[in-house]
This record gives sequence, C-alpha cells and structure tokens, in this order.
Amino acid sequence: MTPTAETATAIRADLAAHPGSALEDVAARTGVSFAEVLACLPADEAVQVPGQHFEEVMAEITRWGEITLVINTGDVILEAKGDLPAGSVAQGYFNLHGRPIGGHIRAGACAGVAFVSRGLFGMEARSVQFIDTRGGCMFKIYLGRDATRALIPAQVAAFEALRDRLAQAVAA
Repeated sequence: MTPTAETATAIRADLAAHPGSALEDVAARTGVSFAEVLACLPADEAVQVPGQHFEEVMAEITRWGEITLVINTGDVILEAKGDLPAGSVAQGYFNLHGRPIGGHIRAGACAGVAFVSRGLFGMEARSVQFIDTRGGCMFKIYLGRDATRALIPAQVAAFEALRDRLAQAVAA
C-alpha cells in the first residue's frame, strides 16, 4: 500500500515527532494502515519482500535461536520468547509445533514481509514484520538480546543476510 503524498507527509511528521514509537501507534495516530507507515520508513530502516517468501523466512528464523514473537492488537501486546519452532502447512495454515511458541498462521494472508532496522522505545532493534492483505501487521519477530540487552551479533548477521538475499532475488 502506497500512501498519497499528503498521507506520507503526515506519517513522516509523526515518525519525527515520536521517534522509536511502535509503527502500530503511528498508524493509529495518523489514521492510516500499518503498511502505509512501513512504506514511509527510510530505505535503510525497512526492506520489504512479497508474502510468497513467508515459509522461507519462517524456516530461516528457526535457526536463529531465541527470538521474541510479538502480536500487537492495539489493546494487547503479547510477547513470547523462545526458539521459533519448525512449521508445516496443513488445512490452509502454517502450523508451528512448539513451546512456548506454537499456533496456526494463515500464511496465504501474508501479503508482505518487512525487515525493519530501527530504534524502538530508545533501543536498537531488528525485526521481521509480516503484513496481511488488508495492510495490517499479522505479527513481528524481534531478534534476541544478550545479558547486557545488546542485540545478538550472530542473529543480526543472519537477519541482514536473509534480508539482502531476498531483496536481491526480488529485484532480479
């Protein structure tokens, strides 16, 4: 979803006024979709690829170690920390078989995957954000942190490698 020039100006003004805000909060304050906010982030903060890469992205993340899966409905921000379990497709869902992270995701509803590198609430952050067909955020996967709350370098390297590989494949 590409915002109009007027909408993009409002989104960028809100991002500047509230650096480090959750993108859902920016969308709510400006009255636009999550996808429109993502589209207004600078190129060095967000790289998007089509949702057809959903299963590939999920499979790669299973090798990253402990992550934080976040679902933000606006009224609830639910977090689950752990290794992302392997998934399989059945009955129209991508099924995660694990604990503490498990569940069923309608993968066909994923219109895009965004690799986001931006501060959140004053801390450096990296996340993979899954966008639905209505322009909303299905869920996010944040990279893990070490005992000093720093991002884990191996995960950052894996994130950047996957982001760059998929971006190049889409551009080709």
